[in-house]
Amino acid sequence: MNYLSPFEYNGIVTGMRFVGREKEVAKLQKLISAHKNALLYGPPKIGKRSIVHNALKGMDLEAEGIVVCQLDLFNIRHLDKLLRKLAREVSKVLLEPQEEQKTFSTCLKGINIEPSSKQPLTDKQVKALLKYPQSLAHVKKKHLVLYFQQFQDILLFDKPMKVLGMLESAFAEAKDVSLIITGDKRNAMYSIFEQMHFFRNIVTEIPVKPINRKVFAEFIIKCFSQGGKEVSMKDALLVFDTLEGDPWYAQHLAEICYLLTEKTLDQDIIHRSIQHLLKMYDYELHNTIYGLSTHQLQLIRAILDGERRFSKTEVLEKYGLNSSANVNRLKEALTKKEVVTFVSKNTIEFNDSLLKLWFKNYFFNDQ
Repeated sequence: MNYLSPFEYNGIVTGMRFVGREKEVAKLQKLISAHKNALLYGPPKIGKRSIVHNALKGMDLEAEGIVVCQLDLFNIRHLDKLLRKLAREVSKVLLEPQEEQKTFSTCLKGINIEPSSKQPLTDKQVKALLKYPQSLAHVKKKHLVLYFQQFQDILLFDKPMKVLGMLESAFAEAKDVSLIITGDKRNAMYSIFEQMHFFRNIVTEIPVKPINRKVFAEFIIKCFSQGGKEVSMKDALLVFDTLEGDPWYAQHLAEICYLLTEKTLDQDIIHRSIQHLLKMYDYELHNTIYGLSTHQLQLIRAILDGERRFSKTEVLEKYGLNSSANVNRLKEALTKKEVVTFVSKNTIEFNDSLLKLWFKNYFFNDQ
């Protein structure tokens, strides 16, 4: 966060800057206290980590006997590496250093859990490591919360469905362990939990919906006021609506507006602030474009134009989409690249509101 700004976006948001997520926090706290498993997923920057952080921060974990173990899967590509990391991290939060050697020799006899180990795990060792979090939590009389980030990266493993099935079976039976599962790849997470149906009977999803626009606008007005500056409700709503309620981008845009405002925010300042924001993300935007084919870009253009019946002859011809079969391939590609989500037949959402704004107002503007 810029030290001159009352807004915060580049990381976990806390305190008075964490607004509009009270229901999600309360629901997550209720699930944790009840030893139940929670699932939060959606596009990056919508506040999943902040929800989890504030939920845990607002609980008396020690009084409830809760110990949290966090695992980010972003750099893990193999089951053996995942299980070794899981064992190490669980041991860190549940064991004192002097207890580790004795516990390892008893519960994990003959298993090397160091990250440098190249020795493949046997089936017996895999089973032991899968049971380890529950066994240790039970012995220590603690409620262990395993907080997984970037859970969708398991799809990058060899035989991902087998891995997911093993994890599901292990945690379904773990009475002293509960899960908080999060992921930033919306379509990949949907594939795991909605299409493949893994974990669906043992997790409760907490939908991360857009923040109430009036609540966020009032927050913007309050922040400006604290700095001796003014913004109307109309302009505060415009700041929020420009990026379709994405809290990361809304706070970032509001910060730029704040820094460019001497006394009163107006629409000219908002417009200039949008240009600044786009320049800041110029590399990421162009990098996304670089990975898209001409036909994929044409389908994106059709989506932005409001087309939904892509297989109609006139639509195929207008956007050069070739055929219905090609449209299906293009939709699959854009889904896999996490550019858009085909929510239903008539509802298509972009997973990055700034990318959508850039496409609509700049990339396709002069074509």
